[in-house]
Amino acid sequence: MNRFIAKSHDRRGIGARATASGQRLGEKSPVGGLSSSRKLLVICCCYGALCPAAFRAQPGVTPDAPKPAQTQQMYKEGMALVQEGRLTDAIETFERGLSFDSRNLVLLDAIGATYTLEGDNRRAQQYLEKALQVDPKFVPARKNIAISYFNSNQYDLAVPEFESLIADPRSSAVANLFLGIIAERRAEYGKSALFLEKSGELAYGYPQALLSWAHSLYELRQPPKAEAILTRFDVLSRVSAQEYFQAGLLYSQHGQDKKALADYDRANVTAPELPGLSYQRAITLDRLGRSPEAVEVLKDLTARQPEADSLNLLAHVAEKTGDLRLAIQSLRQAAELAPQKEDNYLDFSTICLDYENYPLALEIANVGLAHIPNSYRLLVQKGAILDKLGRRDKAEEVFREASKLQADNSVALLSLAITQTHARHFQDAIGTLSSAVDRFPGNYYMHYYLGNILVQMGETGELNDEMRQKAERELREGIRLNPSFADSYYQLSKLLLHQNPKLAEENLLTCLRLDPEHASAEYELGHLYLRTGRQKEGQRLIDRFISQQEAEKLKEQQKPRVEATQ
Repeated sequence: MNRFIAKSHDRRGIGARATASGQRLGEKSPVGGLSSSRKLLVICCCYGALCPAAFRAQPGVTPDAPKPAQTQQMYKEGMALVQEGRLTDAIETFERGLSFDSRNLVLLDAIGATYTLEGDNRRAQQYLEKALQVDPKFVPARKNIAISYFNSNQYDLAVPEFESLIADPRSSAVANLFLGIIAERRAEYGKSALFLEKSGELAYGYPQALLSWAHSLYELRQPPKAEAILTRFDVLSRVSAQEYFQAGLLYSQHGQDKKALADYDRANVTAPELPGLSYQRAITLDRLGRSPEAVEVLKDLTARQPEADSLNLLAHVAEKTGDLRLAIQSLRQAAELAPQKEDNYLDFSTICLDYENYPLALEIANVGLAHIPNSYRLLVQKGAILDKLGRRDKAEEVFREASKLQADNSVALLSLAITQTHARHFQDAIGTLSSAVDRFPGNYYMHYYLGNILVQMGETGELNDEMRQKAERELREGIRLNPSFADSYYQLSKLLLHQNPKLAEENLLTCLRLDPEHASAEYELGHLYLRTGRQKEGQRLIDRFISQQEAEKLKEQQKPRVEATQ
């Protein structure tokens, strides 16, 4: 029973690791943080400001005297350089134009927009502010300074600028689009979805907007709409690897592993070393039942970039494929790289427990405690290992030590009671659990195990009527708290077997419905059928039980041992 504690409390499934280690979903690469999309949006929004024909059509431009020919020439040359991507040269050219006309709106705006494209938002804002000082109604500069604030994460400054543009029919779509993205980053998902919907067709052309929109719809519990938005990625021609990766993360977070893998694979084509991509691809491959492929991805990743979380994941996937040597080697390396991380020692020692190398499991737990001496989970793990080794007095001591480390010490107390039961110290175990259930009345397993101990005492003739009633109350309370835990019904059936065979049968059937492989319940039900004249049904269940036991014995004999992999 101690194995239950160690496994359920300390060991997590691969699905959980998608969000608990390595590239956490949406953490290292938040959905709102895509620089390539920002550049696309800036180019789109600035081009109108930089285009001479568009400039002439802009409202709010003061009809100054004709500008010198040199100014017009510098502007045209600078624009050509922008189109070629030679941004520094373009800025120098625009600056030469300003020497002829220092208040030229188009040149001031063009320099600010080009600095924005370069990523120098501070200098961009300086020029755009000068343009707005010349003409506060000059929409291109207003639009570009809002974008510059957005790119530098100055959302408090960006929002009022974009809001001022909503009334302009030519700028409202852009303003709604950016306001939608900002709202998503602020976790204002209802506002985000509304703004992005108002941006109309513009949003469908930009991956950044689609990602924010889909994320908001997922958060609003509208997955069909979110997935419909994400499918628009398939028709876009300019999607970066980072954006495909983010789409994959969204799909993965919402259980769409096949779609997630498709986007991860698209990202992998152009940017295989994108941070977090290989880790997430491996998780998804494993969840799709393609563990050998996941192992190869992780082997390549950890060879290039040895990192504790990736090595830990590799260990678990390798264990699943039966490669214990690789699993242990990976966990050993993970512990060396991150000696302060509990999970590496917990997982390493748990694999040793699984494959019955208890001395090595204890050694690993002790190494972990040397690095993290006040680790509650490692102390509980150590106690479980000592129990397996039969060193139960020492195990009890360790569990008591662990129970002092944190207020929620329910696992340590339950483990202590389990060890006391293994040592046949039933009264001590009952005392431990009776006190614990008063502190943790909502812990179904404590109620269940207290009832279990009393049932065991009944099998040795140590149970009086009062204790029998207590056992039934505890088991029924455990069922009330967790009606899906099969063994509670099995233990309750053992109490009822002689007093109320019909009710005992009902509990055994419920147990087997919840857990069809519960061999003990099957065996007990078979004997109940034999006693009540249902020979054929009873014998079938007993024969099946015997067959299962033989299969389990063979499986145990064929089970690899960690000793061979040290």
